[in-house]
Amino acid sequence: MTLPREQSLIIILADISGYTRFMLENQTAAVHGQQCITFLIETLLREVDIPLRLQEIEGDAVFLYAAREGDEAAWRQALAEVRAKLPRFFAAFLEGMSLAAEATPCSCAVCRDSGTLKLKLIVHSGRAVFHAIGGRALVSGADVILAHRLLKNSVPGDEYLLMTEAAYRDLGRDMGGEFLAGEEHCGDFGTVKTYVRHMGAQWEHAREALYALPAPALGSRARLYVAGGIYGEYRATLRHLLRPASKAGVMRRAAFALWRFLLLPAELAYYLAVIPRRLRSRRARR
Repeated sequence: MTLPREQSLIIILADISGYTRFMLENQTAAVHGQQCITFLIETLLREVDIPLRLQEIEGDAVFLYAAREGDEAAWRQALAEVRAKLPRFFAAFLEGMSLAAEATPCSCAVCRDSGTLKLKLIVHSGRAVFHAIGGRALVSGADVILAHRLLKNSVPGDEYLLMTEAAYRDLGRDMGGEFLAGEEHCGDFGTVKTYVRHMGAQWEHAREALYALPAPALGSRARLYVAGGIYGEYRATLRHLLRPASKAGVMRRAAFALWRFLLLPAELAYYLAVIPRRLRSRRARR
């Protein structure tokens, strides 16, 4: 059994702003709405690699951390890698948003409203206890709680990078860009100094970057989008079979499964042909 240990770390919470409103306004297409959120979260997770680790997906937020290991030189290198990742999270999210908006052939409320979703990052540097309960690795402590408290803050807007003073000292000072000093009142934690970099007004830049890709790369992005969507459909179908929203007998479930699993390959072939052509056509008209 691994004994609990306290260790320095960087905590990152990537939170999708507008999630609750988005899901409430699209209750008639809840599965489709969740697929949209899942696609965006998976877009972020593709950017996660060492030294960053995924601790948990908390609904509309992703809890990441980078733990201090090795000597001071190794930690400085890890900080440099995390620093480079932070702007990339925003770029990847915007890229995923623009791809979903431009590539989807769907005109439903979920797809129309997906552009209202935004990303905010909360970053804190501190210490945490690494332990396990029931075989599940956990990271906990006061600094983890503080980072989560900062998800609710007074910063205007929905697209920003918020760092505590400790995180700004470790990461922000060498990032470039404009950080605005501020403070948040966090109950028992008292007043917490923050540094905020607003990341708005990048939607059109992301769309332009998408269409600036060479034709093969644009086609590859379109196929990746299709594959992710179809994979989400299969997972949703499996969940409905295992836990249907209403009572259904074995024969009804079997008929539903047969219909869906016969239809999905046809959908895959259709969208793999249509969506890359759609993107190329839109680029030609720009």
